Formats: sequence, C-alpha cells, structure tokens
Amino acid sequence: MQDNGGYRQPDSDTRSLAVRPFSNLGQLISKAKKEDLIKEETSSADNIHPDRSEKETSPPELIHEHQERELFLQATRDVKPLHSTKIKEDSSPYPNKNAFMNEDEQALILKELKALVDGKRPFPVHHTPEYVEWTWTGNNPELTNKLHKGAFAVQAYCELHGMDSVEALESCEDFLSQALLENKRCIAFVHGRGLSSPAEPVLKGVVLKWLTNGPYRRFVLSFCSAPIWDGGAGVTYVLLRRHPAKRRRKKTGGKP
Repeated sequence: MQDNGGYRQPDSDTRSLAVRPFSNLGQLISKAKKEDLIKEETSSADNIHPDRSEKETSPPELIHEHQERELFLQATRDVKPLHSTKIKEDSSPYPNKNAFMNEDEQALILKELKALVDGKRPFPVHHTPEYVEWTWTGNNPELTNKLHKGAFAVQAYCELHGMDSVEALESCEDFLSQALLENKRCIAFVHGRGLSSPAEPVLKGVVLKWLTNGPYRRFVLSFCSAPIWDGGAGVTYVLLRRHPAKRRRKKTGGKP
C-alpha cells in the first residue's frame, strides 16, 4: 500500500484485468452481420417461390433480438457470479461497531455504569434535580456550562453552615459587597444541600432568592451549582459584573 498524503490507497491488482469476457465481442458482431446478409439473401430467394408458407418467415425485429441475446450469452459464458452475502459485507458503508472501541474500553464503560447504579460513583450534578442555574439575560446554557465546569476561577468562598436565615442573609450581603470592592468576578456560597431539612433546603433557597431579588441582583451575571469535586449542589458559583446592569423597564398599557 502507498501513503498518499495521509490517505492509504490499496495496491493495484492487475490480475483481475486478465479476465476480459467482452474482448471478442467485435468478432462476434462481424460474424453476426455476415449471417444477417446470408439470411437476407435466403429470404429474398424465398420470396421468388410463392409456394412457401408465410409462417416460416419471422419478423426482422424478432431475429435481431434473438441474435443480441445469443451474442450476450456467448460473450458472458466465462463470467462467474459473485456470492450475494460477500457483496453485502464488502460494500457496506458502515464500519463495524467494535471498530470504535476495543474490549478494554467497553469493559471500562460497563464498570463505570455499574458503579453509578450501585451508588459507588456520584451522578453528575447537572443531571440531578438539585442542580440550579440562572443568567441575567435569560437562557444562556453556554455561560452556565462554563461556570459549572470551572472555566472561571473561584476567588472567594462564603461559608454559611450552621447559620439561620437572618444570619445567612447578613453574611451574604457583607461577603458580596466586599467582593465587589475587591473587583472579584467569581465567588461561591457554601450553603449545603439541606438534607437534614424536613422539606426543601432552607439556606440554599434563601441564597438563591437573595441572588435574584436582593439589593445586589444587578451585579449578578449568572450563577449555577458547583461541580461534584467542589461541593456539587451544596455550593453555588456566582459570576459578577464589573458594573451593575441597567434597570429593566416595566411594560405599561399606555401608548409609547
């Protein structure tokens, strides 16, 4: 095989060209033409004798069609048909499924799936009901995906464990105002998952509501749950603006 710019071409096999079933087709056609001339002379001679029946003569179209069929059969008598199953295997445009991964990769995937089912591996946070995300401009999955995957380095953490709602709000305001003074862009609130709460997580709900409706909401560009290696659903990443967003105008029923 020959390497041609990264593309490998198969070796040319000239042995397949040795079988040429149509090489003597020209001779057969010449022979058929001579036979046609002889038959035409014979038919013209038969027309001289009116005692011959018309049924003995055949139309020229049928004679010509019969001759073409005989020529084709003679020219292809040495041709051997290919097996149908072999044609399907060789001409299939789809590669074998096992061509994309070897047995080791398949075994590793099955092992990881079994660990997820048995609870030995945590599910990705963004596939769980605890995952949260929000952006100021609405649905912006690209920004939240980057934030969740750690594309923005977290510059400070606010620990809220053990606090009640009032203490948590005071700590959030002090922490975020200090982060803005220090020109921090990415911060995190550690509120926990609230597994001990009888209903929904208390501290997590307080933080999320404060981020979207509190006095610093116009400085919040986006927030989402942290990845599993940094607290998962028990930590919320927040991406801050350098300058507050413009106030949104409320629509009124009057004319503009």
